[in-house]
Amino acid sequence: MTGYSDDQAGGEVEVRKRMVVEFGVELDGIWLPLAMLRRLTSHGPWDQPFTEATADQEQVLMVHSLAERHNQHGLHRGVGLSGFLNAIPFSPTDSFPAVPEDGGYGHPAPGAGAG
Repeated sequence: MTGYSDDQAGGEVEVRKRMVVEFGVELDGIWLPLAMLRRLTSHGPWDQPFTEATADQEQVLMVHSLAERHNQHGLHRGVGLSGFLNAIPFSPTDSFPAVPEDGGYGHPAPGAGAG
């Protein structure tokens, strides 16, 4: 493993699990992450083409005028993108409560037997 100091070489490494939440919308059955849509806003017709969308995402973006075909390859932002993003109620600074170690919410912790 790289990225550890000499005093950690002989010791144990703590492995932690994290849950990552991806905000997005499903349009015509295709998942569109909000982060991807926000990155698309910075790609105009004279900028570098936007190439991170899948073929299905490209099709949905173009059908709904959220993106247009770039003159080289890929996409650039469409006329409907800014209004679409503004219409999505989203607060990226909302915090989620931590799940208590007992499982919380009246449910037993995973692996806890019933007697």
